[in-house]
Formats: sequence, structure tokens, C-alpha cells
Amino acid sequence: MAISISKHEIDATLPKIKEGLGKYLWLQNQVGNDEAFYKSPEFRRKFNYFYRVRRGEKWQQEFYALMNVALEKKLTFDAVLNQLHKATSRMEASFASKLYATINPSAPVIDSIVLRNVGLRLPYVGAHDRADRICQIHVTLGALFDAYLQTKDGVYLVDMFDREYSEARVRITDQKKLDLVLWQLR
Repeated sequence: MAISISKHEIDATLPKIKEGLGKYLWLQNQVGNDEAFYKSPEFRRKFNYFYRVRRGEKWQQEFYALMNVALEKKLTFDAVLNQLHKATSRMEASFASKLYATINPSAPVIDSIVLRNVGLRLPYVGAHDRADRICQIHVTLGALFDAYLQTKDGVYLVDMFDREYSEARVRITDQKKLDLVLWQLR
């Protein structure tokens, strides 16, 4: 299993990233500039829109409180996943990874589109070892991202991304550049 994105796909996908990139950079700027960013209604509204959070107010209160704890205590992905499950009674790989990647920008996001593009699948809901398998998928995604970024096409992706979005090149990790391209590959 490996990530395979051709130069043609990279070239065709990069222009599609512009709108989302601006939103992502705004969110990340809040994380770096405001200690209480996670309390801001504007941050929450924009985060919810960007990451497609469609959960009720109680769930969101737990989620954003965990975001603060994860940042302050430098929680690992598995701790975020387990604490989100404990707080909401839901094992949510995607939202846990989005929270984790917000405070650790080099971390991959577990998303159905990204998973499909790299040939991975989440374990079924009733799996007895679901949390462990989700954590393994997160580790595998990170390794796949890192391996791809070392390839000729990975270097090309980063180079072309930096040329296309020169204002963002130092504000976004190479892993996030790859993640944004993978997310746009439909």
C-alpha cells in the first residue's frame, strides 16, 4: 500500500485547494495567536464549516473542551480518540483526527475521501478492537504520507504547491499540503 498521485493529478488538483486553504490558514492562525481560540464562536463556526462538524451543542461543548485539554497537555492521538469517546460515547476517528491535526499540523486527518485515496478503511462499528485499529490507521496514514513526500512525485507536489501558494508555503506543513491534495482527489 502506497500513495500514488501523478504529476497530472497534482497539477489538476492544486487550483481546487485555494478556497479551503484560506479557511485552513485562518483556523491555524487562531490556534497560534489566541489562548482561548477554542471558545470563540467565530472559530467554532468556521471550524465546523471547514471540517463539516454536524453535531449538537452538547457534543460540541465536549469536543472544544477536549481541544483545549489536548493542546495544554499535548495529548497523543490515541488519548484524544479515547477521551472524545469517553465524553461523547461515540468513537469518532475523523473528528478525533481533525482535532488532533489542528493542534499538531503535521498529523494526518482520517477522512473517508483520504482513506479511499490511499486504500484504507475504518474498522466496522462493532469491532472489539476498534480504537486500537483506528490508532493503527492513523499511524499508517502518517507513515504513508511521510513515505510519499520522499518520492519524486511527493517532492514535485510540495514544490508545485509552494509555487502556487507561495504566501502559505511556510505556514503549512508538507503533510497538510499532501492531505489537501488527497482530499480534493475525487
